[in-house]
This record gives sequence, structure tokens and C-alpha cells, in this order.
Amino acid sequence: MKDYNEKYWSQRSKGYDNTNWVRNKELITTYLDLLPKKNFHKILEIGIGTGAVAEIVANNLGPLIGIDISDQMISKISNPNITAIVGDAHNLEFKDKKFDLIYMRNVIHYIKDPKQVMSEVFRCLKPNGHFLFSQVIPPDDSVSKEYDWLIGREIHYPTKIEIIDFMKDFKIDKKINYILKSQSINNWINNTCNSNSEKTKIINRHYETSDKYKKMVNYFVDRDDIYVDVKHLMILAKK
Repeated sequence: MKDYNEKYWSQRSKGYDNTNWVRNKELITTYLDLLPKKNFHKILEIGIGTGAVAEIVANNLGPLIGIDISDQMISKISNPNITAIVGDAHNLEFKDKKFDLIYMRNVIHYIKDPKQVMSEVFRCLKPNGHFLFSQVIPPDDSVSKEYDWLIGREIHYPTKIEIIDFMKDFKIDKKINYILKSQSINNWINNTCNSNSEKTKIINRHYETSDKYKKMVNYFVDRDDIYVDVKHLMILAKK
């Protein structure tokens, strides 16, 4: 796996909020609606980024702590109810059984050891605490290798089966697939790629990808842009 370090995320932070999925209201609402209607007194977000979800959580559920590997990402957060700190998900610097709720969205494909991170989440949750998880996954497990090639960033997008295995110590209460329809590839690469060569490679691969994949994602081209449906796996689990 490529090392996605602070330098990478510093550059990425410049256009992060302009990426369609980051602040998509329906996507975030569907995700947070999985939570039970109860009070959460201690909340942690892993991979808080620029605070797109955290702002809504802080305003509706209460104050929270958020960690991220990138100081540049969290520098964009100004909500007084959010305490954002630089941290490593592999080694959460919190006491055992501290949080009522821990949540994480679209982080795991950048994590070197997902099982270690899940172990840390489990350790830091109180008994009966909730873990809310969301992750972009391939449209079907059968195209996993093609999906990783298509994204072209030397990372692995875990399949649904792999994610369930990562979370085997948890009790899964809810599990849904959410399809974010007709997402612009140009919007994604223009706001997430750090070089023109990377942009060219990824867009070319999207033109070259298989008919099987294109059918699965309702692929179409319009005005020099490619549009695809993107699948998000959302899980509410409990310790």
C-alpha cells in the first residue's frame, strides 16, 4: 500500500469539500439515521477530515472528539463543539471503554491494518456502545480487483465480506447498501488527484473498464464526463 502521508493530505485538503460525496446531505442523513434515538455523552469520529459529518453530529447529538492524520484537514474545522486532534487510528490515545459512540466514514481503504483499527475501536467503546461505519465498496465483490485497478491509487477497497470479517467482534444491528447515483468522475478526480498524470491515468481506466462493471454502475458518458453509481456500505454495530 502506498504511504498516504501528511504531504498528500495537505494537498488533498484544498479541494476536499468540493467532492460531491463529502457533504452530500442525503448520504449523511441516511448514515446518521441508522443511530438509535438516545443520548450519546462521549463521541469520537475517526478520520474527521474537514468536519462534514462532525458538524452535524455536534449540532444535533452534542460535543465530540475527532482525530485525523492530517493537520491541514482539521485546520478547516471551527465548530466550538468539535475537538479535532491529529491522531493515528491504529493507536487511539484514549482509555479503555471511554466512548458511547465511535463512527468512521470512508477511511478504511487508507488504513494499513483494518483489523488493528477495529480492535482499537472495540477497546475504546463502552459496553453496549455503538460503532457507526460507512465505506465505499465495489458494486459487487466479483469485481474487487478491477475496482482497485480502476481507482488506481495502490490501495485496496475492501469488499463487503472483508468488512464483515473485520467487524467480527461486534454485534451488527443494521446493515444497508446506499447507492449514490450518477456521480461525476471529473468532479472526483479534479478534487482528489494531486497530479495531472494521475488524473489522466484514472480517467483513461474508466473509459477502458469492462462492460460488466459499466452495467453494474449504470455507467454513461455526457459532455466529456463519465457518470457512475457509487455503492456505500453502512453498518451500525454494538460492542
